[in-house]
Amino acid sequence: MTIDLSQIDPDAVKVVQRLRRFGYEAFLVGGCVRDLLLGRKPKDFDVSTSATPPELRRLFRNCRIIGRRFRLAHIFFGPKIFETSTFRANPREIEEDEKLPGETSEDLLIRRDNVFGTAEQDAQRRDFTINGLFLDPESGQVTDYVTGMADIEARMVRTIGDPDIRFREDPIRILRAVKFAARCELSIEDETMRRMVEHAQEISKCAQARVSEEFFRLLRAGAAHRSMELLVELKLLPVMMPALEAWRQGQGVPTERGRGAHRQHDERTSFNGQAERGEADQGEDARGEADQGEQGGYERGEDDQGENDLMEMAPPEAAPETNSPTTPSASADPQRLWTYLDALDQVTSSEETSPSNAVVIAALVMPWLYEALAPGSGSRDAGSLVTNSLRPFIEQLRISRRDAENTRQLLLMLRHFIPSREPQRRRPPRINNRDLAADLTWVVKIVARAEAIPLEGLPAVEAAPAPVLAPVLETAPTPKVAGALSPIPSLPSEWLRASERPRFLGNGCFGSNIASSWRYAE
Repeated sequence: MTIDLSQIDPDAVKVVQRLRRFGYEAFLVGGCVRDLLLGRKPKDFDVSTSATPPELRRLFRNCRIIGRRFRLAHIFFGPKIFETSTFRANPREIEEDEKLPGETSEDLLIRRDNVFGTAEQDAQRRDFTINGLFLDPESGQVTDYVTGMADIEARMVRTIGDPDIRFREDPIRILRAVKFAARCELSIEDETMRRMVEHAQEISKCAQARVSEEFFRLLRAGAAHRSMELLVELKLLPVMMPALEAWRQGQGVPTERGRGAHRQHDERTSFNGQAERGEADQGEDARGEADQGEQGGYERGEDDQGENDLMEMAPPEAAPETNSPTTPSASADPQRLWTYLDALDQVTSSEETSPSNAVVIAALVMPWLYEALAPGSGSRDAGSLVTNSLRPFIEQLRISRRDAENTRQLLLMLRHFIPSREPQRRRPPRINNRDLAADLTWVVKIVARAEAIPLEGLPAVEAAPAPVLAPVLETAPTPKVAGALSPIPSLPSEWLRASERPRFLGNGCFGSNIASSWRYAE
């Protein structure tokens, strides 16, 4: 198998060359090598090197060290970020006196991964063989310590070493295996698949932020249908999203709080505490700012007045019954979920960007909400309907406040774009947030494909106009004196008409006193 070196980002090559120039080993590693070998265009490039994070910071001024459980460097080239990690050894090989308090030989969950090693040790500790390949971007040579080339040719996902140990060390690898199999159209090795099903409940030990992010990554990459099929086949969906599994089986909307029985530890520490955050603090620029984002909205209609914020919902005791008018109907055809996932994949493949979390959630909820939100459905309390539909996603996936509010507004605005059986004049909503307008365009396209609605028959989504800036007058800048304290005053007109030009005899004073420092030349 050959690699087209022209597909490699030149800035990634610069990072490798600079590290080698200072005497460090450096390779491209991970998903970029896998995608190049599979003939796919990599979306990002990761570098692995023998340089430690402090050494990387000294070599690159455009570098930021991130992570706690797994410290690595982000090297910035404009909008591009190259994730650069140090060669790691297996943290299970540390001596007994360096083990964490309470850690036993039976407990294989990795809570710290900053034991540095060699390139071969780094390859052996990685999750899957297809991700353990090292590429020299200058010569195009691939170094394979884990027989990953054979699995690339067989198009198979296989763990490095014993899958039982690999999934117990980090259960998130189960979801990563699903992601690679769906996105790259690969099969999963039999023993690896069996262990994935066996250790599905181990996902509850991981930080919820990591679980939620991997769940959204599965659906944002253009392979949402295949990813959901694997989640159902491997019995992972009831573990990650019990409400969605209940909807898929036509059981309606559960109203109880919590992630479900699989969450065995105290939720107060799981979400608000810091003990189990793990790698969730790596690259959390979107999640870290989620609660501080703009809450752009639109002009509400009459039936939207008085809607409560999603995070101020009534307790579950006051929640409506499953089949009440304010919850989706349990009689909805579960096959519509697959139709919407296909539509999501089709729109994603036609766009240059990826959908936001709010768009993904809206696509998952719309199979059960479309009929209820359509004009003439008889539903008058659309706010309660949308709120009760989104409640399980908020509680089980712990989505951010911004994503929850954006999804709620998308679903409420979508009613204005669903064609009515009876012709009527409806005023389209005015959108005051550009990001929300872009998300609404996504959702409108998804619904149009899923429900076979002519796209040209839907109202256009128009964002609020950009603010008009006052024109800048092209005038000469006002002269400033030293220190920019005040402009130099003009000379008296009689001085300008004099035969001899005055000269300045001042002593450094400024402002209104400067005129007294002008004297005629003797």
